[in-house]
Amino acid sequence: MTDKKRQYWDYARFANLAFSFGVTMTAAILLGLYGGMWLDRRLGTSPLFLVVGVLGGVGVGFRSILSELWILEKEPPQKNHGQDKIDPD
Repeated sequence: MTDKKRQYWDYARFANLAFSFGVTMTAAILLGLYGGMWLDRRLGTSPLFLVVGVLGGVGVGFRSILSELWILEKEPPQKNHGQDKIDPD
């Protein structure tokens, strides 16, 4: 595989990671938002559960992202494609 292809796949991997983080945060916040709105309508407590739901969504989103990062950190190191070879003199 050429260096350009390797570099492309490295960029694609990082783009996938960033996209995953964005989707995770958005989904968690929206679930908290709509869950809080639903509870407020059912219980008649106007902004209380909306705020709690959004803050909870942010917390859950960050927790999920941190757990994904911990998993990625524990993966075995990948080959450096010969970038750190030391020439014996």
